[in-house]
Amino acid sequence: MSKTKTWLRRGAVGLAALTVAVVGGAAATRAFFQYETAERLRIDTQKGVQESGFVKLPSGEQWVVVRGENIDNPVLLIVHGGGVATSLFAEDFKSWEKDFTVVHWDRRDHGKSLSHADNRIDPDQGVDSFVADGIALTEDLRKRLHKPRIALLGWSWGSRVSLTMAHQRPDLFSVYVGTGQAVDNSARDRHIYDHMLAVAKTGKHPELLAKLTGLGPPPYDPPSRWKEVDDLEPIYLKTEGPKKSDGQLYAQALAMPDWSVKDLLTYKDGGRIIRRQRTLAVYNANNAWTAAPLGRDFAMPMVLIQGEYDHPDFVRPWFDGLKAPSKQLVVLPGTGHAAIQMQSVRFGQALHDYVLPLAKAREYGAPAPVSAVKPAE
Repeated sequence: MSKTKTWLRRGAVGLAALTVAVVGGAAATRAFFQYETAERLRIDTQKGVQESGFVKLPSGEQWVVVRGENIDNPVLLIVHGGGVATSLFAEDFKSWEKDFTVVHWDRRDHGKSLSHADNRIDPDQGVDSFVADGIALTEDLRKRLHKPRIALLGWSWGSRVSLTMAHQRPDLFSVYVGTGQAVDNSARDRHIYDHMLAVAKTGKHPELLAKLTGLGPPPYDPPSRWKEVDDLEPIYLKTEGPKKSDGQLYAQALAMPDWSVKDLLTYKDGGRIIRRQRTLAVYNANNAWTAAPLGRDFAMPMVLIQGEYDHPDFVRPWFDGLKAPSKQLVVLPGTGHAAIQMQSVRFGQALHDYVLPLAKAREYGAPAPVSAVKPAE
């Protein structure tokens, strides 16, 4: 064998060995960080609960995580926003576990639920189907955790699902909590556009004025053109307070126990999977969802926790018109649409102050008829 061939063979073997070593080292490093995360997440209180697994729901098996320091505490079901399965970042919500048994649910088209289904979704699945899943999960939680009613928290896109759940089955829920609350997507788009246009007309941002007048006000055809305005908002307006970087979020995700590399890749590609498989009709129907058909009467206390930069002025008129046993709109200063995660400790304190007393009082008690209750001022 020539010296050249020998050198090439040895080089190939060496490269293969180096690759194995690097991959093996990376896997070992990840396993170490997963172990550390598991230790931080471990619940060892006498009445603690720490469960995770797939639950069979109407649209398929879905990943559910149940965590709390005292099983006697009220149960809080989180219906996550679009693109952010809270189960992957359960550590962010650990401070809540002193007050609540916190339930993270990966909806059928998100996170480990999507990965478990080999990245396939029902192209016709819309809000009503997610609502059916959520109600079935609530029934399951009531039986397993021995709670007649649970508290319900909806974030952003998930608030469409949770608000509809609360309207359809008020007997299941002690209190409703919304953040980044969806009310009317098209009207909110116009509200944000007008707000940005007013900022642009101050003369401080002529380039913004040119871009906005060039685009014109929404709605747009196709609706996806809204992204051009959406991308401008954080450049010229405050949309969030202190928050984690993408690098911090990726590192946190990689260190999460129970999540395989396949799960993480599915999570990262989730938006593209949904856009590729969901029918245009369902996409448009989801985008056009409004709270109006649900009416203004709700047979449970209603609490909204909105970030200061998340346009609470837009949602206030809708909220002021609600009829409920009680209602409270809480604005968290210096944060925005992702306050639930980026400012989770402060958000948890708001839950402690405004939601926990209601959840405890109404967990077993009969709900008051809306018609007999004067709405809170």
